[in-house]
Amino acid sequence: MMIPEGIPLLLLVLLMGSFTGSNNELIKVPEKTEQIDEGSCVTIPCSYKKTKDGKYTLLWFKDPEYNKISQIFDGTILYSNTEERPQSPGYSSRVKYITDETSQENQNIWIKCDLRITDLQTKDSGNYNFRFIVSSNMKYMSAAMNLKVTDNPCKVHIEPSELKSPVRESDKLTVHCSTFDSCDLHPEWLVHTSRQKQKWTSSSSTDMIIETEEDKEGRKITKLKLSVTWKDDRRILSCRRAKSEDSCQIRNITLSVEYAPKEVKATVSSEDVKEGDSVTLSCTSRGQPDVSFSWFKKETTEKSQQMSDLKLNNVKPEDSGEYYCEAENKHGTQESNIIQIDVKYGPEGVKVQPVNIKDLKEGDELTLKCLVERGNPAVYQFMWYKNSQEQSETSETFIISKVTEADRGSYQCQADNGIRTEISNNFTVSVKYAPENVTVSVKGEQRFGSELTLTCEARADPAPSSYEWKKDFNGKLKTIEQKHEQRLHFLSLEISDSGQYACIAQNSIGKTESPLVEIKVKHVPIIKIVHNMTTLTQWNWEFPVSLTCSADAHPPAEVYNWYREEDNVTVLSEHQNFTVQPQNPGIYYCTAANAIGESRSENIMLFIGRCRIVFCSSLHGTFMKA
Repeated sequence: MMIPEGIPLLLLVLLMGSFTGSNNELIKVPEKTEQIDEGSCVTIPCSYKKTKDGKYTLLWFKDPEYNKISQIFDGTILYSNTEERPQSPGYSSRVKYITDETSQENQNIWIKCDLRITDLQTKDSGNYNFRFIVSSNMKYMSAAMNLKVTDNPCKVHIEPSELKSPVRESDKLTVHCSTFDSCDLHPEWLVHTSRQKQKWTSSSSTDMIIETEEDKEGRKITKLKLSVTWKDDRRILSCRRAKSEDSCQIRNITLSVEYAPKEVKATVSSEDVKEGDSVTLSCTSRGQPDVSFSWFKKETTEKSQQMSDLKLNNVKPEDSGEYYCEAENKHGTQESNIIQIDVKYGPEGVKVQPVNIKDLKEGDELTLKCLVERGNPAVYQFMWYKNSQEQSETSETFIISKVTEADRGSYQCQADNGIRTEISNNFTVSVKYAPENVTVSVKGEQRFGSELTLTCEARADPAPSSYEWKKDFNGKLKTIEQKHEQRLHFLSLEISDSGQYACIAQNSIGKTESPLVEIKVKHVPIIKIVHNMTTLTQWNWEFPVSLTCSADAHPPAEVYNWYREEDNVTVLSEHQNFTVQPQNPGIYYCTAANAIGESRSENIMLFIGRCRIVFCSSLHGTFMKA
């Protein structure tokens, strides 16, 4: 049915009539006569049902008449969905077609086809029909809805001629809202009260002055006088018939106020900005006409970019700073608030710096500091490494109170500020220390007559500057070489060179003695014959004599042989000890052999000679008493 908007509910119920179907109930439009005041509005309910898929021609007519010649309906067309039957002039701003149709609409579903008419005029009185056409032989027309628009002596009218164009901030503005002299009351303006509530009034308020008058023609006029501010831009001024509850009778006019930029505000897409991120700065402002934007960085004077959004891609530490935007139109400029961009980035320029370690020697204090040239935020954690091995220290400073030679090496520090970690280059720490691990190495064969070299080797920083060689004599070391050379050289080894040797290495820090190293010169046996004769038996030829072939040799003698001079081929004994009986007088000798060679002793004469004594001399040698 037709629904006049703004009419009280009781009257609406009284006006409701039955829907009259037509064309086998394919269209529903209330077949009813409705009376509406001029200046009001109405919505005519309508629905139709599709009989098959396809595109329909939809039309709303006022006072249609069938033309038998052209076989079409003529009349005023208020709505049309086809260019072949266009809308009649004068209705585009007052008529609206309302539907709920979708592109996937199924058949046999009622589709809304309401028609809404605003600012009704007396000429709008007439019959209204909805028509839809499926094909040349399938055309449907609804029943007529009759509308009677009655004269409205209190219809209000806002005179746009009173509005300056454009209105500027601080202008004084007067707007007239008038009605006919036959109306009992002056029109009312909608204003805001001090509590920001709205009310209709024809008297002055806090932000505007309202005056009433009657002009020469007798029209009742309510004037609204306003001191325009920039906040009045797009403000809707509303006027109505006094005491009327019909919302369709309200007349509106929207102010357009030109003003310089206001409420310029800069925002940032993220306040947590890390190196490599992208961040967008946005600038908003109110202003009429539309404003243009420029971005500035406080440290520079040049414009960064001229648009509302400033996008910083792959940000770097140098992008940090204070940014602001400026809004501008022909009425002026205004700057925004400051946006602080603080780009977070990892530690840079990390290095190890020594503290007073020149000529560092054992026992001194070692202090290393981890320096970071820059980083944002500040470094909060450090790690230390020696020769790539993690150390226990986690502070900025690495300290060893008493350094030793073992603390030498390559040191690194690692800095972490939560953005990333950075490690320094290697820093080499040298510790000066007295010679250590002093040893004597032997080169050459330890054999009588051979060449032999002893070398004193040591680890030290600085390297040893002098050496001292010592030999053990009866448990006491005595210096044997005064040249302070690293090597002790024997051109031809003597048996007397055997013994225990040590070297002392010395540098500016101190000196250290090596362990003893023993030299044993290899040589052939040196033989002495030892006997058992005493002073009581030396004149007595009745007792045998025991002889021992004593050999000093290295390695020890392993083979012994005894001979008589008279027969030096026959071996009398292969033992080291040999006994001669009185009945076997003669000249005896022994031989001894080791891996180096064989030696022969001197001769010993027993039980022969004019002297007839045991202990005699001979041309070949001497013998000794045991």
